[in-house]
Parts: sequence; C-alpha cells; structure tokens
Amino acid sequence: MQPYWYICKCLVYMKIIIISDLHVGDAAVSNEFALESSTNAVKNHFLSELRQLAAQENIQADYIVVAGDITNRATKEEFELASMRLKEIAEIVGVEQSNVFFVPGNHDGNWAEEELSMTAQENINITIQRKYNNLRFNNFFKECLERAHSGCYYKEPYFAIWSDDNLNIIGINTSVFDHYNKQPHHGVIRKQDLAELDTKLRELHIANSSKINILVVHHHPIQQPDLPFERADHSILQNAATLMEIASKHNVNFIIHGHKHIPRLAQYSDEYQHPINILCAGSFSARLDDRWFQGVPNTIHQIEIDKICNVNKTPFGKVVSWSHNTGHGWTKDESINGIPHKEFFGNRMSPVELKKQLKESIERFFETQTHVKWSELSDHCADVIYTSRKLLEKTIVDLSSEIGFTIFKTPGQDELFILLKE
Repeated sequence: MQPYWYICKCLVYMKIIIISDLHVGDAAVSNEFALESSTNAVKNHFLSELRQLAAQENIQADYIVVAGDITNRATKEEFELASMRLKEIAEIVGVEQSNVFFVPGNHDGNWAEEELSMTAQENINITIQRKYNNLRFNNFFKECLERAHSGCYYKEPYFAIWSDDNLNIIGINTSVFDHYNKQPHHGVIRKQDLAELDTKLRELHIANSSKINILVVHHHPIQQPDLPFERADHSILQNAATLMEIASKHNVNFIIHGHKHIPRLAQYSDEYQHPINILCAGSFSARLDDRWFQGVPNTIHQIEIDKICNVNKTPFGKVVSWSHNTGHGWTKDESINGIPHKEFFGNRMSPVELKKQLKESIERFFETQTHVKWSELSDHCADVIYTSRKLLEKTIVDLSSEIGFTIFKTPGQDELFILLKE
C-alpha cells in the first residue's frame, strides 16, 4: 500500500483562480476590456484564447479572487463591462458567480468625485460614499459584498469576511484612504482598523480554523523585488508590518495582492513561525509598457492545494501561472520577470535536512543505476516536490560536486532535471 503522503499529493483538494489589475477602460490591453477605441487596446481574442487555454490545460476551479484595480477610472460604464467580463471568466473556468470575491484597488475609487467632496470639505463618510458610488451600486459587486458574513468595504473598519466549508476569505480595502492626490499610491490601513481586524479574527477563531485562510489586499504588504525597475519602490502598504503580524498570529495561509503588475510568489515567516505564501498577481489585462516592464506579460494564476499538513495545518500545493503574449496567446508562464509556470509551497523542511534527504536518496539510486530523474526523487522523498524551486535548484547544485553528477535541465517540463552519474 502506498504511503499517505504519496496518495495525497496526487489529489487536488482545492483550486483558486487569481487575477488582478484588469484596468477595464482606456488602460486595458484588450479591446474586450476597453469601452471604446483605445491606443492601449492592441490585443484581440483575449477571452477566446483564455477559453482555448482552459480547454487545453483542463483549468476548472472552485473560486476566483480578484485583487483590485478592476477598472481604470471607476466609471459606471467600466464597472458594468468589468462585471460582464468577470462573469465570462467565471464561466470559462467553471466557477459559480457566488464564489467570486474581490477587493477594490486605488483605481476603483472615483478620484474626480473624491476631489470634489474633499474640496467642499464634506464629512469623510460622505466622501467615501461618493468615491465608491459606481462600485457600490453595480449589482455584481454589490451582491458579492452582500454575501460576506461580516463587514463592508465602504464603512469602518473597511474589511469584509466570507466563510464557507473550505475557506475563510478576509478582504481589506487598502485604497479607501489612498486619496486622489497621493503620490505614490501606496495604500493605507489605519491602526484603529487593524485593531478591529485583530479583534474580529480572534472572535471568529480564525487561527484555530481547519479551513484555508486567505487575506486579500490590493497594495503589497512586503517589499517585492524591484526588478525590472531601477528606482526604489515607495508604494508598499502603510502599516504593513502590523498587518503581517496579525496575519501570522491568526494563521493566514495566503496573502493575495496586486498593484505592482509584476507577478511574484514569496514565502514569509516571522516570530510566530507561521509560514505565509504571498502572491503578487501581476496584471491580468492592463497594457504594460515595455519601457518600464521589460517584457512582463499579462498573467492569470491558479492556486492548487493538494493537502493539509497533519502537524501544523499548513497547505501543500502549487501556484500555476499562464501568461499572455501578443501573437502567442495564453501560454505556460516562463517569463524572465514573472514566476515559473509552476511554483510549489508547503515543504518547511530546513535546507540542511533537505540536503541530507536528497543526498541519501541520490546515492541510493546511483548504487543500481547511472542516472536519476526528478520524478524518481520526488516519489522517493516525501513532500520534497513542495520545495520552492530556488531552494531545490541550489541544493541540487551543491550536491552535484559532493556526490559527483552532471545536471541536465529540462526547462518547461515537469521532469525538471536528470542527474547523470560521473
């Protein structure tokens, strides 16, 4: 009988589609996401090509999470088009509309209305209502927020929480105080709102939940790599350190954000020793100027959760990413400024223990054969498949000189590499 870990890794427990920064309107790269003719809308057949990808890759998910900047100017017409397109995307990947969740981004507040209200020195609550009028009264987004078990994006403390049998989703509006005249648009969570969040998560016993806990914000809560930009990034979320402490304390498994337009997957851990996977979703359909983004593509991601660790209740799985490039449509993401097509999470084994386990396995294989495939190693070593690819590659390179083998990489394939005994 095969061991439990082997059986579990072949099962997919949950799939979550992640998109962000659609910028529906005059900043969209596809004419399907633009209201009128636009110089930025240079791509055609964007969604039909996504439908082809879903059929080819068998993309079928349980949930969709949208991490903000749904529109570009927060007009009524942009939200109407955005809601129509999100319904289409949900249909393509087999997700019920009731399982679509979102947070607003800085572009989802109407800055013209906000400026008029602030200039007139209206009460801040009136200003916020005016800022989000077009979002608040769009039926699709209104119904989504009404399904939340608690909270609202347009009233203090500006967060909402959804919960079902599998997930707790905590969405925070980090753009509510990111006013029209701020430069850069870094996003804000006030300290009093963070205190309310901490209290609410404690009341709901989120830390002890057997469900997957996902926190969604628009602005990035950690400093992501600045590549391909040369200048320093000052747009990190204000009061991010306190938010990260709350997320760790309450055992949040994933933080999803957008804003940066450059996809990244990071693993975070602090004094609470709780691992958090942080996915910067990049941009689904904004026009990305090559002068700044140097080949960064539009992207869509799927978080696949295979199993839950019996000891610390953290998930094992992978993030699968696809990118869209003009002339090629949607393909497996292997861009130099993105993340790999498949990046794994969950293996919390120390580098020393990982190296020891891999060394023992490779040497055992070499006793009877001249080469070792990655698939053989991953089947033999429990949970090693869920190691981040950077750590895995470093460990294999280190072992090549110690044991004596040559590494033949097979990029773009699940086999990853073949080790040839010297």
